Amino acid sequence: MGAATGRELKVAVVGATGAVGSQIVELINARRLPFAEVGLFASVHGAAQSVEALGAERPVAELQDPAEISRYDIAFLAVAPSWAADIIRARPGPVLIDLSAGTRARSSVVPFIAPGFTPPARIAELARHNGALAIAHPAAHVLASVVNAADAKARTVCATLMVGASRAGRQNVVEVAREAAALLSGAHSLEEGETQRAFNAYRAESATELADALAAQTQALIGSAQRLLIEVVNVAVLHGSAMTVLIPDVADTQNLAADLRAAPGLVVLEGGQENPSVVDAIGQEAVLVVVTLQPAGAAVWCAFDATRLAALDAVWAAEKLAGAADPGAA
Repeated sequence: MGAATGRELKVAVVGATGAVGSQIVELINARRLPFAEVGLFASVHGAAQSVEALGAERPVAELQDPAEISRYDIAFLAVAPSWAADIIRARPGPVLIDLSAGTRARSSVVPFIAPGFTPPARIAELARHNGALAIAHPAAHVLASVVNAADAKARTVCATLMVGASRAGRQNVVEVAREAAALLSGAHSLEEGETQRAFNAYRAESATELADALAAQTQALIGSAQRLLIEVVNVAVLHGSAMTVLIPDVADTQNLAADLRAAPGLVVLEGGQENPSVVDAIGQEAVLVVVTLQPAGAAVWCAFDATRLAALDAVWAAEKLAGAADPGAA
């Protein structure tokens, strides 16, 4: 990372035992980031556990008051939007990296940021002016990367996002797995009006709101107001996401694959390689992409680990802050 400050930062992870929070801690360990201290926090349900961070098992404390993280320089908020909003309103002191903002069409804090779209020098500037950073939804980051690389800013683009059970949190993964086992054994019966989650694909309950958020964030990242038609579907996988992006009348079909390959974070597979599945993408730090050219345009298949990508974007922002003279100075 190469921090230019001459001092190591103290970092807090709020939601450290959740799906995204645990990925943030894992990345901090894997990248050997020179943080002086990592504080781990969670709700009452996730507290009283221990998590390995900076080479040692560290306790996870229950965060009861935002003031408890005041002594840290940076705090990741990998928690529900309502809890993150309470912490942001309290302005406890650290630069707050808000991962819950990805579910909203607009951030009340700062413009959405993502690697490849936000100049690194802007990160510290936004933090100084706002005290917080809003991480774009990983699906918006993926869609923006594809649209931008394909030079499709002036075209109507259609996308279908397919999300697994982990989108609704770790507990939902457990419940879907339990439902699958019960269905296979014949021991599960649906209540009236209940949607079967295992072995099913269905439109997400919040599909319209999330689609609006993804469209707005994508447009904000690429700086263009092209038309985006987005659908969100729950699919019968526990982890990972996939997206199909349909681009009519591609500007340069011959170089489309090369243009996508040159985009940060995209790995384009071709030449007889197997089509990547959602399972293939789990744990990957890149988006696996296959391009199919058709008479009407191009179909771009993307498989990615949304949880991992969200954590990566947040840690990237922290890395840039660590290189600033004083990341939280007003």
